[in-house]
Amino acid sequence: MVKEKRVAVIECIESIPCDPCGFICPVDAIRKDSLVAPPVMDWERCVGCTKCVPICPGLAIFLQWIDGDRGYVTMPYEQVPEPRIGDLVDLFDRSGREVGQGEIVNPTYQARGAPNPLWCVTVEFTDSRLVYDVRAIRIKE
Repeated sequence: MVKEKRVAVIECIESIPCDPCGFICPVDAIRKDSLVAPPVMDWERCVGCTKCVPICPGLAIFLQWIDGDRGYVTMPYEQVPEPRIGDLVDLFDRSGREVGQGEIVNPTYQARGAPNPLWCVTVEFTDSRLVYDVRAIRIKE
């Protein structure tokens, strides 16, 4: 799945009334059985467009893919300093444990509507197995 193309991974576990990800998906790859059900991703339909990443109010959607021995994760980023191409970063897993280092290859500013804009940051790293774990970054000073 991940090795073939960039796909969205949804880690939402909330059973709350929320549906912006399903609404924004241009190929109907995100399904919800009800307004309060967690979303389900159809990876065959997903085109990796990134529209779902910044629209998620829970910051629970990531894009991941593998290209050769390199791994890539696109994630929401609401921290300082402002991310820039080439910034070196520490990579963290879901529990906050540092799992490696990487480099920002594509920071994109997304205006979700004031007052909560968001960066979508794509990081690259040499251990492609980390795509399943990396969920946060810290820019090295």
